[in-house]
Amino acid sequence: MYFSLLRGKDYNAGDGSEFTYSGDTLELEILETTDAGTLISERITPGSNMMAESTTYYRNKDSVYTNYWRIEGDSLFVAIPGPLPTSHLLFAPRLKFSDYTEPEVEMVGWRTSYDYSESDAQLYTTDYSLFGMHYDTLSVYIHNSPMGFDAFGSTTVYDREAGIVRSSTYGWWTQTGIGWDRIYE
Repeated sequence: MYFSLLRGKDYNAGDGSEFTYSGDTLELEILETTDAGTLISERITPGSNMMAESTTYYRNKDSVYTNYWRIEGDSLFVAIPGPLPTSHLLFAPRLKFSDYTEPEVEMVGWRTSYDYSESDAQLYTTDYSLFGMHYDTLSVYIHNSPMGFDAFGSTTVYDREAGIVRSSTYGWWTQTGIGWDRIYE
């Protein structure tokens, strides 16, 4: 499974059109499935632009994260072995798998039409296309409660069948963000 890195600007500016794809690719590989969960390796591919550029625009570009992902009840958890982030793709501590019924939002550029809030929301979007794939309905989990403490918020967009379609994180103070969009082979 592959994802393309995006870099966004003007988080609170409304239309979300200020973003570019960096030419970097994240690869997820399933290593094994056990009682502990599914062991997944996440790595930036060697041909990614960030490997050759001297400018740092992504943290831990050469890190390979290997974690157990497990589903408990209706949520996905990643077994993180320490206090620091150990996932390139997931920015929220858990992802609740449910068909959300809160208000519908639109995907607007690199973000959603959801108004700024320092709380979490379980939303949905319809009729969305990304890299040639069309989705009738996607669940949208916004985890912005950390922004109330000057930390980063995150949004995860997913489909029960396709999995994660987009994952992003952003900051109020910088008005910037990064994210991963699913690429289909």
